Amino acid sequence: MNPEAPDERASARAAVLRRRRTVATVVLGVVLLGLVVLAVRLGGAAAAAVPGGPVPAGSTVTVVAPGESLLDVAHRTAPTADADAVVSRIRADNHLSGSAVVPGRPLVVPAGS
Repeated sequence: MNPEAPDERASARAAVLRRRRTVATVVLGVVLLGLVVLAVRLGGAAAAAVPGGPVPAGSTVTVVAPGESLLDVAHRTAPTADADAVVSRIRADNHLSGSAVVPGRPLVVPAGS
């Protein structure tokens, strides 16, 4: 039996273990990088999809449809504007104290450019 054989086997095992760790680290890094890129792209798409423009200066009258809330009316009448700001304007223009609306009720809403 060769007395150096156990040392050679141990160093071969250590080399294999180092290789496996290196490969695992690289694979994990690539996966994490992919997740970060995906999160950035999805976050950017979500931010671009959220309307947040200014409330239109003009106004018009619309009728509340069955099942609609003030937020629904805001999205329908000023889709590119900040919905919360539009709701605030609708409440102020129509002297509403709450956010409940009755279907069929005419409301003054922001419109125009």
